[in-house]
Amino acid sequence: MTLVLSLIPTRLYADQRTSYLADQLRTNEDYRVRTQAALALGASGDDAATRPLCDALTDSNASVKVAAAAALGKLGKPAGLACLERAEGREQTPAVKSQMQKSIAALSAGGGGSGGSAAPPPPGADTKYYVAIEITNKSGRPESEIEPLVRAAIQSKILAKAGYAVAPKGETVAQGKKILNGKKLKGFYLLATVEPAVYQGGNLTQVVRVSMWTYPSKSLQGEFAPKLTQSGTPKKDVQSENILMKMCVENAVETFHKVVASL
Repeated sequence: MTLVLSLIPTRLYADQRTSYLADQLRTNEDYRVRTQAALALGASGDDAATRPLCDALTDSNASVKVAAAAALGKLGKPAGLACLERAEGREQTPAVKSQMQKSIAALSAGGGGSGGSAAPPPPGADTKYYVAIEITNKSGRPESEIEPLVRAAIQSKILAKAGYAVAPKGETVAQGKKILNGKKLKGFYLLATVEPAVYQGGNLTQVVRVSMWTYPSKSLQGEFAPKLTQSGTPKKDVQSENILMKMCVENAVETFHKVVASL
C-alpha cells in the first residue's frame, strides 16, 4: 500500500473558515448563530473578516450588532474604524451605540487583540478621577471566564471618557492613596457583582450590580443594577450571557459617569 500525503496550506483552511462564518453571519435566520459567527470572526485575526462584520452593524437584531461591534474592536484592523464611526453616528439603541464607541476608542488607540483587560495607562496631566475596580463573581461560572471579561468592559468604558484613569489590578490601598495624594486626584471604587444568569419563559436575564464608593476610604455613594433580558433564549447560551454582562456593566458605568459629573 502506498500512502500519499496531501499537504494543504493552513491559510486555505483559514480562508474557508472566514468565508463560512461570514456566510452564517449574513444569512442564518437564528440571531444566536449570527452572534456567535460575529464573535468568531472577531477572534480570527483575518483581514477578510472586517467587511462582513461591518455589514453586520446594520443587522436587525441588537445582540448581533453588539457582537459585530465588539468583534471589530477585538479584530483590531484599522479598516474597521471608519465603518464603526459611520454606524455609531446613526445608531439609536444605547447598548449598541455604547459598544460601538468602546470599539472606536480601542481602534483609535491602536487597540484590539485578545479582549482581555490590558494594564491601564497611568494617570496623565488631564486626569481628574482615579477608579479602582473589583469583581465579585456569583454567576456560578469559572472566575477565569467572568473576572477578565467584566474588568475589561468596565475599564474600557471608564477610559473612553476623558479625565479618568483606572487603578491596575492588585493595587493596594496604600499604593492607591500615594497616587491620589501625589497627583491630587479624586478617587472612586467600583465593585461589580455578577449575578447568576436566569433562564425563564424562553428568555435570558442577566443582572450585574455595581456599587460606587469613595477611594481609598470606601464610603458607599450608591448602587446601579442594570437588568437586561434577551428573548428567544430557552437554554444555556454563554456567548449571550457574556454580551449581556458587558452591556450591563457599560450601562452602569454610564450612570457612574453621570453621578460623578453631578458631584
